[in-house]
Amino acid sequence: MEEQLWKACANGKVEEVIKLLQNAQINTNWQGSEYSYLTSLYIVNYSDYLSTPFYIACEKGHIEIVKLLLNDRRVDINQANQNNATSFYIVCEKGHIEIVKLLLNDKRVDINKAKWKGETPFYIACEKGHIEIVKLLLNDQRVDIDQANKNLRTPFYVACQQGHIEIVKYLLAGRRKIDINKRDKDGKTAIDIARERGKTNLVEFIELSQKNQSETRSKLRKELDLPGFFFFFFFFFFFFLFFFLYFFFFLFFFVSSIYMKIYFESN
Repeated sequence: MEEQLWKACANGKVEEVIKLLQNAQINTNWQGSEYSYLTSLYIVNYSDYLSTPFYIACEKGHIEIVKLLLNDRRVDINQANQNNATSFYIVCEKGHIEIVKLLLNDKRVDINKAKWKGETPFYIACEKGHIEIVKLLLNDQRVDIDQANKNLRTPFYVACQQGHIEIVKYLLAGRRKIDINKRDKDGKTAIDIARERGKTNLVEFIELSQKNQSETRSKLRKELDLPGFFFFFFFFFFFFLFFFLYFFFFLFFFVSSIYMKIYFESN
């Protein structure tokens, strides 16, 4: 029965999943696998090795099944596979942005849990070049955007290594602190690896940021059409102005109504 649930989640069979979940005895966190054999000795598709129904549904991008499983409290949504990759990690790796949004809205999800080599969901999104997912995660204050893996390589480092210039721009343009000069276990920084890979544009951006981080950030925010300081200043200014006026008029009408009541009662 558990294997049947796992396969239904892997193959996107919504109605079958609904039916199987109605069984109170079913183990919703049973771990199955999907093997492909090169020979009788070698197994490929390691990402499918011993994963839960929830994990495989996330990996395959079956969002309707993911929703069903999220609503079932028996499901452990943070249970990792044999490589310690969680369901949130795999959707960030595969680029399933709608499922990423769905999981970000569920406070139970551990959005920073790293794989066994230390790569976080944010790290893998930067490595794979999933710019829209990176932007989503940058806007979530819970996400650790500077956590390094076991080789001491940060998301910024790997984005430079892979040549994802738009991601590098967003990281440099952000108001959250990242260490652009952090060295990996081999003593190399992000700019070192960018030079080695011949990423001239990246090297220029990093050099500019090293010289004047504030000015570089301002220029990049304009280029990327990100809100600047004055946007936030005027937003909060008008918000508090509106709140003050609303409170003032409320107080005025409240006092006036009391006064009128006393006046009419006295006459």
